[in-house]
Amino acid sequence: MLKGFQSFIYLSFLVLIGCASGVRAWPEQLPAQRYFVSSYEQDTKNKVLQSQEDYLTWIVRFYEGWELMPTGWHDLRENMLFGLEGSDHVEMGKNLGMLGAMISAEWAKDNSVRRIDSAMLSLWGGVIQADFAVEARKSSVELIMQDVSAVLAGATPASAINEERYAGLLELSLNP
Repeated sequence: MLKGFQSFIYLSFLVLIGCASGVRAWPEQLPAQRYFVSSYEQDTKNKVLQSQEDYLTWIVRFYEGWELMPTGWHDLRENMLFGLEGSDHVEMGKNLGMLGAMISAEWAKDNSVRRIDSAMLSLWGGVIQADFAVEARKSSVELIMQDVSAVLAGATPASAINEERYAGLLELSLNP
């Protein structure tokens, strides 16, 4: 009887630890949860408005999609890596990994404090997939990485992130 009770206490303790860390079963294919917990902890304005669990739930939705947006970053990443080989595949995979982490860590915050919104996600998704030539993919990801860094640093206003910018700099047609 005592052994069963000890097992129950141990199992309850594990469940509580899982709940305290946010999303109970962190998907293996996502960047380490500690990266996002650190990002959450550093933003005191967001912490007042959003629970860590809610924040981490939006991170998972960014990567995996959900009912309202079934296509997630994983799907986009797979599309972008399709047909690439060797160093192109490795480099693009690395850049998309960094880009996804940077974008999602900001986008998952409460709407009133985040600097990256869903309109930007949609635009960047369209830009990334507008031209599947290898060099075009590389250029679009590099430019978006620069823009994300600039927006997060406050060097570029969100209003500068628009179709005209990417159409001009990347010579893309974003309107079908």
